[in-house]
Amino acid sequence: MIIAATGSFKDQVLEFATLHFAWIEPIVFALGFGESLVVVSFFIPSTVLFLGIGGLHAAADGTFWHLWLAGATGAFFGDIVSYVVGRYFKKDISQFKPVRQYPEIYARTRLICKKWGSLAIIGSKFMGMLRPIVPVAAGAMAMPAPRFVVASFVSGLLWAGAFLAPGYGFKWMMGG
Repeated sequence: MIIAATGSFKDQVLEFATLHFAWIEPIVFALGFGESLVVVSFFIPSTVLFLGIGGLHAAADGTFWHLWLAGATGAFFGDIVSYVVGRYFKKDISQFKPVRQYPEIYARTRLICKKWGSLAIIGSKFMGMLRPIVPVAAGAMAMPAPRFVVASFVSGLLWAGAFLAPGYGFKWMMGG
């Protein structure tokens, strides 16, 4: 049921992006933002959508840099919100339903943050389930904000570029 709903959502977003080209950058910003928010992220298949939208945008002769920055900025601000949630709720996070149901995942996430620090922020962008949880854990563990901000900025640029660029690369390989 969830897979069908996800497929339908994916198709709807891609169709909307095709019909409303001027909205592609705000859509990519919103997808990047939602993909980085704890809980919300589980309902937004941004990685697949970025691949599709990157291809659509490239085929329509859109500029990669604008789209890339829109996605990276959305991911960055989503990370900031998740980090602030972690900082604000700290120990109370263990009482929230998703964490309460799967405490081992949150415990492992904290260990990853403790061991890898900023690299955990960057690497988690490419590990679906950890993507929205690591910023919360970093906030709860009081990772220094400047360190988190730099790591989040870098991770957003890498993640958005990695999933938007293939459409442009494919167009280039095809001689377009």
